[in-house]
Amino acid sequence: MVSESKNSTKKTKIKTLQEAISQIPDGATILFGGWTVTRKPMAAVFEIIRQGKKDLHLVSNPGGPESDLLIGAGLVGISETNFIGHEVLGIPYCFRRAFEKGGLEKTGYLHDDWTVQTGALRILAGAMGIPFIPTKSLKGTEIIDPEHDLLADLRGKSKKLPNKKVEFIQDPFWDEGELLLIPAIKPDYCIIHVPMVGEEGTVRIHGGLFMDFYGALAAKKTIVTTEQITSEDYLKKQPDLNSIPAEFISDIVEVPYGGHPTAVQGMYDLDFEFFNRMVDSTKKEDTYVQWLQEWIKDLPDHDAYLEKLGVKKIFSLRADPGLGYNPRLKRKS
Repeated sequence: MVSESKNSTKKTKIKTLQEAISQIPDGATILFGGWTVTRKPMAAVFEIIRQGKKDLHLVSNPGGPESDLLIGAGLVGISETNFIGHEVLGIPYCFRRAFEKGGLEKTGYLHDDWTVQTGALRILAGAMGIPFIPTKSLKGTEIIDPEHDLLADLRGKSKKLPNKKVEFIQDPFWDEGELLLIPAIKPDYCIIHVPMVGEEGTVRIHGGLFMDFYGALAAKKTIVTTEQITSEDYLKKQPDLNSIPAEFISDIVEVPYGGHPTAVQGMYDLDFEFFNRMVDSTKKEDTYVQWLQEWIKDLPDHDAYLEKLGVKKIFSLRADPGLGYNPRLKRKS
């Protein structure tokens, strides 16, 4: 999994983006970090599309452009999530199109609906190493109605899915009535994008952690893409600012602006102009295919992507360090 450092015999987790993504097999279960349009590992997503990974199983909490673009590219077989969208930046047209056409046989895509709370609990269970976790949530909702379980025919047959969506139990300790057990999420890979990581894998995140910490613990392997690799000695000087221990990180990839067009707090803001054009392209299949070709498939790597964006665009997104975002950006869609 790791390669030899050029400067020592000590093994390193540092890889190129192509190397890190190439290890992901078709059919892998992937949890992407970040939150809708914030700190999504978009450079990694674009490389997944370039490499043509197939039949992916996404477990998002919540999903944003990474889910929509991968679904639109025909690379997702199943998605377990509570939300897929771009917040104020528009509708996830690729996801909607796949869902409305309906069914694995018609589109190759199936969707399993959850909530933000239960999605987080499922990731927490995976991080704790337990197979399920109790909750009082979801009772009385259609989410747990067997008639609305779109994955019912696959349960008990696929190793990627729990045998049941939920199970009901009576509280055995305090006689507080009925509870639901919901299954843990056990990703093959967690992929997150962060501002800074040490050369051994210590992660430092500015702003919201979202479910990244628990996702890293829950996954078999965690790939971290980062704005900058720094020394572990530097990160040790203020350990209270660190977010994820190095022992839970499998691979490190330095990709400046690797979250673009989403925002990375303290580093750069949302690229509203680019995002709007991207979302507009997804309204129809043919225009999305053209966008994919121009911005992902025709570009060999992330460096070529940044070159196409241009220095002026990249610098225009830089965040005010005191605010964490760019107050000068036009924010209307």
